[in-house]
Amino acid sequence: MFRKLLGLALVAVLAGAFSTVANAAPVAGSFTVDIVIEPQCKNLIPGNNTACDKIDDTFVKFEADLILTLSVSGLDISSTTIFTFKGVESQAFTIAGTVGALTFKDTFVFASDLVEIERVRTTGTLSTRYCVNFSTPGDLTPPFLDCPTPDAFLFFLLEDAGVFHPAVANLILADIFDGAGMLDAPLALCKKIVDLSINIAGLTIGTRALFAQFTCGKASTVPANWQTGVVLALEGQTVSGITLRSETWIGARQGLECWGECKPAERNYGGKVVPGFASQEEKLFIRNLVFAGITTNIRIEWKFGQAVAAANGLSYVEVNTRYRLQPFGLTISNTLRMNGNLDPRFDFLITSYKYGDMSVTAIFIFYLASTNTFEAQLGEFVTEFDPPGATITSDLTLCTERLFISLGACTAGVLEHDISVSAAVGSLTFDLTMFLSGLFSGFNELWVDIGWKVGSVNFKTSLVVATDFVE
Repeated sequence: MFRKLLGLALVAVLAGAFSTVANAAPVAGSFTVDIVIEPQCKNLIPGNNTACDKIDDTFVKFEADLILTLSVSGLDISSTTIFTFKGVESQAFTIAGTVGALTFKDTFVFASDLVEIERVRTTGTLSTRYCVNFSTPGDLTPPFLDCPTPDAFLFFLLEDAGVFHPAVANLILADIFDGAGMLDAPLALCKKIVDLSINIAGLTIGTRALFAQFTCGKASTVPANWQTGVVLALEGQTVSGITLRSETWIGARQGLECWGECKPAERNYGGKVVPGFASQEEKLFIRNLVFAGITTNIRIEWKFGQAVAAANGLSYVEVNTRYRLQPFGLTISNTLRMNGNLDPRFDFLITSYKYGDMSVTAIFIFYLASTNTFEAQLGEFVTEFDPPGATITSDLTLCTERLFISLGACTAGVLEHDISVSAAVGSLTFDLTMFLSGLFSGFNELWVDIGWKVGSVNFKTSLVVATDFVE
C-alpha cells in the first residue's frame, strides 16, 4: 500500500497469437513485444529530492517474447525465447506428455544468470515475503535483502499485489538485474526441472526434481556446481470428500527460482534448491473438511535444519473457515495464522454479499495489540457495481484502531482509497485505476490501460503517472 514508485511509464504491448495446422504436427504460439519508455529527470526542484522541474531525457526498454508449442501424438514440445537489446536473454525448452496414468514434464533453461528466492514470513503477522538466498554471477543484495530477512520490496515487485504496475515492476527488475551484471554472460544450461505425477486408485503421487547450476554465468574456467532438490507429494480424497496432501522437501524449500530479468516467463514457482541434500520442510494440507455447514481448510508447515519457534520443527499453522448463509446470499470467511508455538499472530475476516449488479466485500484485519489481544486495526470495504459493459470498483481501507493512526499513516481515518473503472466497447477495452491516500483526496498514482484487437493481433498501451511528475 505504501508506494515508492517511478514517475511515469509508458508501455506498448504487441501480442500476436498464431496457430497453424500442418499435416503432421499442429503448432501454436504467441509473439509479444514490450516497449517501455520512462522519463528521466535531471533537474530536480531545489530543496526537493523527488519533485521534477523538467523532463529532459528518456529511458527505453525493449523486450520480445516468442513462445511456440509443437504437439505430436499427445506430446507437447514448447520453446520460450526472451529477446532484449542484448540479444537472446534466455531460452527454455519444455517437454510434457501423458503415458497411461503417468504425467511428466521436463524443462531445460539456458540463461546467463540464476537467482534462488526463498519464501519467508514476517515475525509479527506471519505475512508472506521473499528474500534472496543466492544469486549468480552478480550480487542482488542490495537492493534486495539476504535471507532470512523478509523483503517486502522484492515480494511486491514479483507478485501482482497492486503495489507496482506490471510495466513499472518489469522496468525496475530489468534495471536492477542489468546493473548487477546478471545479463552479460553467454547462455548456458542453468536450470533443469522434472515433474512426474501418477494416479493409482485415486491416490496421486507426485515428484518434482530441481537441478540448479550454482556457477551459472561464471567464467568458463569455473567448474560446474550442480545442486539438487526434490519435492515428494502424496494426495488423496476420502469417501466424505476431504482432501489430504502431504509434501516432503529434501534439498529444497518453498520459494521460486528465476533467471534473465526475473520476469513472469522467467520464473519457476516450484521451490528453490538448498545445497546439501537434506530434509528441509514438511507440509500437510487438509481441505474441504465440512462440519455443520462450515468448510475448513488447514495448512501445517514444519521446517528443519534452521532456527524455528518449536522444538519439533513446527513453524506455521493456518486455519481457514468458510460459511454461507443461503437465504441472505452472505458468505463469511475467516483466516487465522499461528506460529510454531500455536500462538495466534494474525487474523482476517471476510464477508461478502451480492445483490443484482452490486456486490460488497468487507474485510476486517486483526493485529495483536500491546495488551496481547486482537484489535481490528484495518477495515477494507470493496464495493463493485457491474452494469452491462462496465465495472466500477471502490476499494476503501480505513484505520479503525490506534496503530496506523499513531503512525500518521492515515488521513482522516483513511489509509488508502482505490477507484477503478473497467469498460469494453466492441474490441476496445479500457481500465483506469486511481490510488488515493484520502477518501477523495491525496492523489498518489494513476494507471490507465487500453487494449484493442485487430484480427489475431492484440494491442495494449499503459500509462502510469505518479505524484512526483504531476507536481
